Amino acid sequence: MFISNHVNSLALSASDDDFTLLQHLHDRHLRLEGWRRNVGGLVALNLAGSPAPSRGSTPHSLVVLSWNLWIGYGHLRDVVSRIRNGDLLAQGASPDAPLVVLAQEAYRHDDSLHAGSRRHCGHIATGRRVREREDIVETAHLLGMNLRYAPSMRNGALQSDRGNAILSTLPLSDTSALELPHLLQRRVAVSANVTLGHHKVRVVSAHLDPRGPAGYRLLGGAGRSAQAAHLLEGLGSGTIILGADLNVVRGRYEGAWQLLRNAGFTMGVPSVLPTWRHTYHKVPRLVIDYLLVRDELRIVDAARVYRLDEDPADRGPLVFGSDHHPLLARFDFTTIGAPQ
Repeated sequence: MFISNHVNSLALSASDDDFTLLQHLHDRHLRLEGWRRNVGGLVALNLAGSPAPSRGSTPHSLVVLSWNLWIGYGHLRDVVSRIRNGDLLAQGASPDAPLVVLAQEAYRHDDSLHAGSRRHCGHIATGRRVREREDIVETAHLLGMNLRYAPSMRNGALQSDRGNAILSTLPLSDTSALELPHLLQRRVAVSANVTLGHHKVRVVSAHLDPRGPAGYRLLGGAGRSAQAAHLLEGLGSGTIILGADLNVVRGRYEGAWQLLRNAGFTMGVPSVLPTWRHTYHKVPRLVIDYLLVRDELRIVDAARVYRLDEDPADRGPLVFGSDHHPLLARFDFTTIGAPQ
């Protein structure tokens, strides 16, 4: 594992085993120093076995789950078990297909974390016990999946942090953690390449800020636009699957969404509007979670995104333990063409 201190660089790591932190540089970048010191290091684990060989001319399929885990309260292990047991075949989630999980607000507890400052940390509820949360590193071990985890912020004074993560049954290469412009809290997106047959696909997990700087009443739309623009700059070209909590409270009227749309990101192939009315399950119920694709290489034959509901009538205070609905998609890729 390698952490780069070369700020404002957009170059990706050359080694498959490297995991590079690309720090954001702007006029007030020193505000981020306390946030950086208050978290643990990046995590890169290769735990999955070698993928099964592809079957001749059959389409290469990839199942992708994107979910805000609500600081580890989401029952990720249960949802992955449902996929592996074939409970979500109606949503195209074949147990035999490779699986990628794009997680936001993933939780990591680590006794090696030093005593943290309360000034540079995210809020965490004190009424629940830490043991009730699912640690993303433990989850990777239990599920036998490869992991890339990039912490964004510490959880209060606890010896834990939270951030974005990618879990995959496929090997992860050219992994990178991209620090976004600072708004309210530190945000770090994580991305990596997966390979299906001849095709290389970049998968990304990101989480934009819900509101503006502390002391401001603004909802932070301009700041989210700046974060989205920086994220787009760091993604590069090719076929990209983005799972994100965008926090776009004004939906498609927000600048962050319009930037992604103008950059070629769509809901599926072809682009369709979601049929659900919310992805954030608490009040006010909002559509702020997205699973998007940009297919510059034109290798995606089909894609469709589903919202998962724990209760068929969408009742109950939580969804599989989280305050966000999981989004599940299946991507089918063409088998024709030269290696990318």
